[in-house]
Amino acid sequence: MGRISIQDQAGHRTGGCRQGRIIFNGKGLCSTCHGVDGYRDRLPPQLSTHIRENIERLNPAPPDLRQAAALTLTSDKQRFESIRHGHLRTAMYPLSKEALSDEEILALLPYRASIRGTVPPPAPISGLDTSLRGDAKSGRQLYHELGGCAICHGIEGDLARRPPMSADLAKRLDALPAPPANLRNPVTLKSQNDEDRYYSIKRGHPGTAMYPKTLLRDEDIRNLVAYLATLREPGR
Repeated sequence: MGRISIQDQAGHRTGGCRQGRIIFNGKGLCSTCHGVDGYRDRLPPQLSTHIRENIERLNPAPPDLRQAAALTLTSDKQRFESIRHGHLRTAMYPLSKEALSDEEILALLPYRASIRGTVPPPAPISGLDTSLRGDAKSGRQLYHELGGCAICHGIEGDLARRPPMSADLAKRLDALPAPPANLRNPVTLKSQNDEDRYYSIKRGHPGTAMYPKTLLRDEDIRNLVAYLATLREPGR
């Protein structure tokens, strides 16, 4: 925890819930598994069928954050640590400080208290920002350099324009059982929204050459998502 001071239930304030709710349903991606506002039967409407099916297959299933009696974490320090460092043997993976800062995780705590019924819920929020797009210019550089995306998907997403590579590597790419996706043709893409694309880059696609991009920060992945959006624009 470092120097962060966390006060448990007595320190919660209703005013802090509003920011936490925005993060929970937005950039924190908490609602992807736990449901909008913690309602497990209300997954975000923008989720693709692919992501929904993956969530249904999670074992163990994501906990119901509205059922306080069934939750195993009993203090805000434990909750902070579980958000930052994840839960072993669950889909709760660690979050880097680029994904969520310590301050943003702290803002989540009073909101989580509100959905457990510990403090009053925040006022309704309109226009939640669920965008996962960063800077497209930085994403373009990552695509062609550190990300290594152009090796399989082609320069600027053009499958016919490969970067310089050995004959052996080109032969192996041609022999892939699942050919690289055409990032310029939205109709053929399995990922139908930014969240799906974010997770495809971060965790990879089982059964394909799309492996998890462990060298990329969460901020880098957001920048890639922004660049990929430009490839799908008409006339590219």
